Amino acid sequence: MPKGDLPRAKLMVAMLACTVVLAASCKREQPANAPTATAAPPAAAVAPMVLQDQIEHTPTYLLGITYPKGMVLPSGLAREMKVYADASRKRLVDAAAPHKAGDAGVPYDMSLEFRQIVPQAHGLIAIAADGSLYSGGAQGDPLIRRFLWDAQGGSLIRAQDLLTGDAGWVTISNSVRETLIGQIRARMEDDKQAPEEVDKAIAKMKSIVEAGTQPAASEFSEFEPMIDAGGKLVGLTFVFPPYQVAGYSDGIQRADVPVAVFQQYLNPKYRGLFE
Repeated sequence: MPKGDLPRAKLMVAMLACTVVLAASCKREQPANAPTATAAPPAAAVAPMVLQDQIEHTPTYLLGITYPKGMVLPSGLAREMKVYADASRKRLVDAAAPHKAGDAGVPYDMSLEFRQIVPQAHGLIAIAADGSLYSGGAQGDPLIRRFLWDAQGGSLIRAQDLLTGDAGWVTISNSVRETLIGQIRARMEDDKQAPEEVDKAIAKMKSIVEAGTQPAASEFSEFEPMIDAGGKLVGLTFVFPPYQVAGYSDGIQRADVPVAVFQQYLNPKYRGLFE
């Protein structure tokens, strides 16, 4: 994030709240010819929500948050995105609070960009959040979050709800490990590393990959839709931040898992998305 003067702006979030009034009445017997009570009209739908970019410039921290331009989001998805942005901002503000202008290392800074990954299709909206937060030390902390929104169901698709039972995570874990190790080998061979050096590095990295891909939903919390050339949803791409399955300098790691690998374990309410 640039250190120069930046205009200050407040994050303005437009939300339309629905008020529901609950009334209780005594149940009484009505005459046979009494008119049938008219059903109450359904509550008005919550309006879509537009998130606005946020820029802050203070003596102790700099902040920039950007959202997809011109995109009106379902209010539930927008709230999830804002919760993540607000939590990331709080980390920055809390870290900067004990400091004053002129202290070593300040101003701290944070940049966070939300973007649409693929055009809305198959009843899905996919949003990626990527950025970094620097609050001292040798490097900043990566900010990585993926939001896959089921438009028909009106909710996020979370890893813990994606599959039924534990067997599916074992299958996904095995597939991801094979992909990540293969990518490490390919990178080293592209760098013309000697075969014995490749084997030595693979042996070292294997334990890191295995530790970061234990067969549990918590290890696979960030994922994106895999869309083929024909626009068909054909699987999921799991995304891993630095340190989880590789060194910091290796950056974000990704592993594609075709739907055939985990289809039999899919939560029934999501099977239609892949058909």
